[in-house]
Amino acid sequence: MFASKIQMTTPATQYPIEKHKHLYAKWCAAAAYGRGLKGGGNSLAFELIEVSGLGLVTGPEHIGQNVDEWQMSFMNKIETEATRLGVTDFSFGRAQKLVNIYLKTVLVCGGHNQHPSVALLHPPLDYELFKGLRSFLSQNRAAMGKARSAFLAAQKLNPRWTMFSEADYVAHIDFIKLLMGNKPLYEVEEYWKL
Repeated sequence: MFASKIQMTTPATQYPIEKHKHLYAKWCAAAAYGRGLKGGGNSLAFELIEVSGLGLVTGPEHIGQNVDEWQMSFMNKIETEATRLGVTDFSFGRAQKLVNIYLKTVLVCGGHNQHPSVALLHPPLDYELFKGLRSFLSQNRAAMGKARSAFLAAQKLNPRWTMFSEADYVAHIDFIKLLMGNKPLYEVEEYWKL
């Protein structure tokens, strides 16, 4: 039995944690956005994330003063670029999934969850979250009447995140803001059930 020693050479440049988080966040977002999308896949997701400028976001100091506008600007850039690339059936809903998963990974789960601007970031919207919210709101009808009405109205517009227009998305985010009150918006994911 003989052991070989493999020694890693020191790279010319360091591998910063920001780059590591960026690559991981791209992979997470790519894994989540493409359900049933023809022409989708990881390489498209990676390209859309890079073109949007999301890769420049490494900490809460990069969040714009108006968090909603800042976050949705990435979604608009991604949707526009997907259309330019000729990807059919690409919706605002798919763009929100890429952006929101990316930001969740880098900022919320990246150790910045206590920052006031991070608390305002929109969570990723999908069927599993809606299913959990529907159940919670149904079980708490009396206490959650206004929030339940807002959720049902948003779902009536469009219940399928993969087909969301910007208006459909905003209706769901407005409901989540109403439901969460002063809590961080990402905490709505407590209702995400598998």
